[in-house]
Amino acid sequence: MMKYITRSLALSRVIAKKIATNDPQQLELIKDRLKSRFGVPVGMHMTGIPLGISMILAIFCYAMPQVSLWMIIFNWLSIPEYKVLIGVFFAAAVYCVLIMATMLLTVRGSLAGFKAHLLIIGLTGAGAILYFVSSFFSLLFGAADNYTPQITSVLGLIFFLLNVKWINSSLFYRSIALSLHNRVWRKQLKIEARQAQMLKR
Repeated sequence: MMKYITRSLALSRVIAKKIATNDPQQLELIKDRLKSRFGVPVGMHMTGIPLGISMILAIFCYAMPQVSLWMIIFNWLSIPEYKVLIGVFFAAAVYCVLIMATMLLTVRGSLAGFKAHLLIIGLTGAGAILYFVSSFFSLLFGAADNYTPQITSVLGLIFFLLNVKWINSSLFYRSIALSLHNRVWRKQLKIEARQAQMLKR
């Protein structure tokens, strides 16, 4: 079911081990193998756009329950409701920094970054599911003044499911392979530059 997510993680783990070598020829072989994974030609649609789309879907999913969540927190702490947007703003800023950091690390071919990106999306999705269940539970067993929580909970769930489907796609897997290829290439260039400097001395 999660075929491409599993393959992306497996490929990232393999490259994380193999990139430890300092042999440019070995790195070249790794690059060639990765080229067969992402195929050619490589266009703009594979550079960082797949991860960018995943990040945007995660942010939309995260944003849906925020007002309701902070209303509950502020009521519990007896803080005036008009200050809710302050909590929403700071929580959103922290979330955006975290998801962007994981995205940038993943684009650079980091296994830890990719795992963190998947973890954040998973936690966001768990929050979306919990919000969906609680909003419809309150609708069934309580008096609802409006249907905003139910609508936003459905939207949050849709964004999460779209994100999972997107990450589990062939294009996303190929973009991960390209990111790993570029990481290997950067290391190869550094080694070659170091060797050229040693020859000049």
